[in-house]
Amino acid sequence: MKALKEYQIPFLGLKVGTHLYDFTLTETFFEAFEYSEITESNIAVELQFEKQGTLMVLDFILKGDVTLLCDRCGDPFSQPIQSKERLIVKFGDETGHTDEDILVLGPSENAVDVSQYLYEYAHLALPARHVHATEAECNQEVLAAYKKYAVDSDSRDEWAALKNLQFEDNDPLDDEEEE
Repeated sequence: MKALKEYQIPFLGLKVGTHLYDFTLTETFFEAFEYSEITESNIAVELQFEKQGTLMVLDFILKGDVTLLCDRCGDPFSQPIQSKERLIVKFGDETGHTDEDILVLGPSENAVDVSQYLYEYAHLALPARHVHATEAECNQEVLAAYKKYAVDSDSRDEWAALKNLQFEDNDPLDDEEEE
């Protein structure tokens, strides 16, 4: 992953209180990550950074659009996304995570790098299934080819004989347990 310096927030000189940061996640941001599912995007991020005496609370709001490939037809389409996430940053002896929402920073740290969290939050906001809103928006040529070559799983002859098999309830493993 390339260094994304603009997503590092120095906290040492920051006063106690709430600070606001705005970011825009475009394809340039996602190109820095090796396995990004997002190629084109325009996501606005509002980060409310609250510095307290012994910890920091980061509230992220992501809103925007990403371009995905349709699982049904393979054509690109625009998918709106929206997400609210919270990250708590504490101070400790070593840098690491105690929980998925809690980051511990060691004494040598002087900034919070939010780039990995923005990447993860954007991907978590994606729907599990990437399809056009309606089937009518899909590439009709691809759908026609799919329907032409689709196989009905109920009518396949090699599986039809298995439906008529009857099994006995005697399980040889049950006999071993009784002994």
